[in-house]
Amino acid sequence: MGPLADWEKRMDILNALASHGLHHLLEAIFHNLESADLRSIRLVSTCWFGLVEQLIHHGELSYLSRRWDDGEPKVGEMQCKKERSVCTVTSLAVDDTSIAAGLGSSGKIEVWNRRSFDKILEIEGHKEGVYTLQFGRFILVSGGEDGKVRVWSRSSGDLLDVLDHHTYIVWSVKLEGDQLVTASYDCTVCFLSIQGSENSFQSTLKKKIQGPWEWADALFLEDHGYLLVVHDETNFSLQVWGIENQEKISRLEGHTDEVHAVEVKGALLVSGGSDKSVRVWNWKRSVCLYILEGHEGKVWSIGIHRMRIGSGGRFGEVKVWNIPNLEEMINQKFENPASDEVIGDEEVTQSPTLIKKSRTLLCHPKSTSVSVLHIDSFCLVTGDGLAKIINWDFWHQQSNSSSCKKYNTPVPDPLLMERHLR
Repeated sequence: MGPLADWEKRMDILNALASHGLHHLLEAIFHNLESADLRSIRLVSTCWFGLVEQLIHHGELSYLSRRWDDGEPKVGEMQCKKERSVCTVTSLAVDDTSIAAGLGSSGKIEVWNRRSFDKILEIEGHKEGVYTLQFGRFILVSGGEDGKVRVWSRSSGDLLDVLDHHTYIVWSVKLEGDQLVTASYDCTVCFLSIQGSENSFQSTLKKKIQGPWEWADALFLEDHGYLLVVHDETNFSLQVWGIENQEKISRLEGHTDEVHAVEVKGALLVSGGSDKSVRVWNWKRSVCLYILEGHEGKVWSIGIHRMRIGSGGRFGEVKVWNIPNLEEMINQKFENPASDEVIGDEEVTQSPTLIKKSRTLLCHPKSTSVSVLHIDSFCLVTGDGLAKIINWDFWHQQSNSSSCKKYNTPVPDPLLMERHLR
């Protein structure tokens, strides 16, 4: 294909196959790749993203949908260091290349290579628990029981900064561009502007919002810092709060026991708890759309992707749920106030749909609970109470694994090089 300098002269074979309608050949090529290889397709094709989208999201009969339904995923196991008999993975950060795990008992952070499943870094994170982790391009941000927000170098694991703008446990950190949003059980949400590189980090506290006492029972912080979801321990309802104006937007009633996990994506909120159920809500309308039943024990973790929902619970259970028109419900908008009222009235009169069919995955020991869960287009990443992390790759077929031995020198990604030069 020639050296990197001859990038523009390369023949885009994948694009040529697509333009001639030879999608069966494209599928044969793509299905021999691991999910970690898909992003590297940009090195050989100018329309790599569109090709991936066509092949993995072409209706319910697509290759990837079939793999999620009944295919055998490639399983990668990562065993974090246990300092006690029960050592729970209390937080996860996942991106294309790495998995970071925060441990509740030791306060340590471990970073693993998502391709080889080798441990990259072991960091002395926080005193006692690590409750939240977030990857940036150069940094890893953590929050923990010591009430601190700590910023680490992804390349070296060095501590770059310690932020002490909270007075109690930090339970959520969110990175969005040059903004860092943090939330604590001291009922405050803080907004910081940040700048950083591999070896340096600077931040400025821009805003600190002191919320009411109810915020001490919060379970979810939205990425931009717009929304907070709070659990009412007296009646097990959920309240969605607007952070800026400190007002309740909606109230979700239906769980019959304590709620442990909440995830929000677009107009959907998904929750799970001790009543062994997962509930799917339109939080803007305060309406429960679906009740997902089938967990044998308490539900401890939730994840939403555009095509499906993942949940983890007691007895090592991981479940994958296919919900009709999930992506459309996530993207649903109510911009016309008059139509809002009509839609709301119609939905209130409807009872939630009961779904009992799911796919159950059992690789975690039955003696533990699945405490954290991440879901994306290709993979599930789950962590349990015995400090084990599992990466479930639904794209890759193990029988098709044939690593190329001829080229063993990584080729720089030209798009990342251009961005770095800017």
